[in-house]
Amino acid sequence: MTLEPSLTRRSALRATTAASGAACALALAGCAPAGNAAAGKGKTAAEVPTGGTPHQVGKLADLPVGGTAGATAGDVEVMLFRPDETTVLAYTDICTHAGCKVAPHGEDFKCPCHGSVFKGSDGTVVSGPAKAALPRFAAAIDGEWITVSI
Repeated sequence: MTLEPSLTRRSALRATTAASGAACALALAGCAPAGNAAAGKGKTAAEVPTGGTPHQVGKLADLPVGGTAGATAGDVEVMLFRPDETTVLAYTDICTHAGCKVAPHGEDFKCPCHGSVFKGSDGTVVSGPAKAALPRFAAAIDGEWITVSI
């Protein structure tokens, strides 16, 4: 005599719960930081990459002191901040919280997805939910041009 298993309410509920858990895990995986976004922890001037190919990203005259702007270095989008007459800083445009693109916001950068704000002067978090600073790229003033090395 062979017993055939029957579908009970309990086994149906177990199957539904397992499928829901898997779907939630996949949905949360989509919220993980993209690419290099998680690597922004504690970037200081000593940790700014010095290698790479320099790319002209814009005219110095188009970025006033205290101003922020978006630019493209090669095929990488970057955020720029000019703290004084002789310095330009460049950061990734990827938020360290969930991988959204940040945008210029006065003297800072703001993520439109969840509202994180980063200081233009050093890339650190002004307000979260992001907890890590924006990673920096090497940037320089080359005559009338701003260059960023990627």
